[in-house]
Amino acid sequence: MSDQARRARPEAVSPMLAALRAGTRDHHLALERDLGLPGRIRTRADLAAVLTALLGAWEPLERDLAAADWSGLRLDPRLGVATGLLRADLAALDVASPAGGGREDGGVRFDTPARAVGGRYVLLGSALGGSVIAPVVERRLGLAEGEATGFFRRSGRAPGRDWRDFRVALTAREWSPAELAGAAEAARATFTFVGRIAAPILRAA
Repeated sequence: MSDQARRARPEAVSPMLAALRAGTRDHHLALERDLGLPGRIRTRADLAAVLTALLGAWEPLERDLAAADWSGLRLDPRLGVATGLLRADLAALDVASPAGGGREDGGVRFDTPARAVGGRYVLLGSALGGSVIAPVVERRLGLAEGEATGFFRRSGRAPGRDWRDFRVALTAREWSPAELAGAAEAARATFTFVGRIAAPILRAA
């Protein structure tokens, strides 16, 4: 097969990734409506409120995912971590971020590899939207590229490579119907958790 033919072939989507996409579409859209990005961000104070809200959700989720059961998957338990970028962005705005630790319980069960995959899918996928949000916010607020938008840009990280590693790991393993359902449920719970934590902070801003 020629290189051109190989490039023209559609990339195979693993059953796990297909289940996550289909099982979370409505929750993804609901969270986008709740956060209202980038439209919500009109001032530096707005940006600080959004970053604070996201930190409140991201920190416990990333902590719990790092401690989750990743057995049988060739993935770094801290793949794509971005809590530090949120704190750095707040510092760039001269806003003190909340003390570390957050909630004792992130609110989502990541007690199986499939459920951990569901949570990681949501957090890794956010980088795709962030790459669209960042330039809009920078232009609107007169910020330099990456200035207080490191989280959205995943500055210093490699979100494309992280997503590729994640996708390859999903394809390399067989998943039972129960695991596919569990992963989708955990991903939906992750979307819901982010909205539940972030929305009150944004309303109070």
